[in-house]
Amino acid sequence: MALVRKIIAQSTVDGPGNRTAIFLQGCNIRCAYCHNPETQAMQDAEAKEMSVAEVMTEVRKGIPFIRGITVSGGECMLQAEFLTKLFQAVKALAEEVHHPLTCLIDSNGTVPFARHPQLMEVCDGVMLDVKAWDSETYHLLTQARNDEVVKENLAWLLQHHLLTEVRIVCLPKRVDVEVILQNIAKIFDSIGEKAPARLLRFRPHGVIGELANHPMPSDEQMAEYAALAASLGLTATVK
Repeated sequence: MALVRKIIAQSTVDGPGNRTAIFLQGCNIRCAYCHNPETQAMQDAEAKEMSVAEVMTEVRKGIPFIRGITVSGGECMLQAEFLTKLFQAVKALAEEVHHPLTCLIDSNGTVPFARHPQLMEVCDGVMLDVKAWDSETYHLLTQARNDEVVKENLAWLLQHHLLTEVRIVCLPKRVDVEVILQNIAKIFDSIGEKAPARLLRFRPHGVIGELANHPMPSDEQMAEYAALAASLGLTATVK
């Protein structure tokens, strides 16, 4: 069983292609710019406890129009055992209906993926959110101090060909975007593998607290980030 906040039957913004997006309840960090603050609490009256079979009933409704599922949160890796069983069920469904289905994870990277080998066997990739690179910047943004785990996960996923995308929310003066890009490029070069980067423009929609009325970065600022990424040999898209 898992606490599920919501299921979007068909989404084109949660990974490649049309996908069923499943948002689990509960997160272990508190990002100042969180767009889904309602998913942070480990328990919430709006979240529903669901079995793998119940979630699969919703996934089946998307066949044959979806390319797979993406599980997000909150932080879905806090319920890794459920993810393993869910992904196994999706793979079984793909064989049953003769329709390929991929299983992706959208994660803040604070739970070590290497400790969950059974899950990684049925996972097709991870969209990894890199919140900040400097430890103090990370702490100010997230109220947590587990940034080293994120960096270890970045390298591990890349080495195991499971890094689908690196996601960076761009918020000038609060997120060290340039430093993140520079260090990602160094890791890519040291390992000899690359993955796409997605530069996400900060938007205040759904944000609560001090950043609720913070302006979005300009087109010019986003273009500068994209140009820096390109100069570092990164394939980056701006969203």
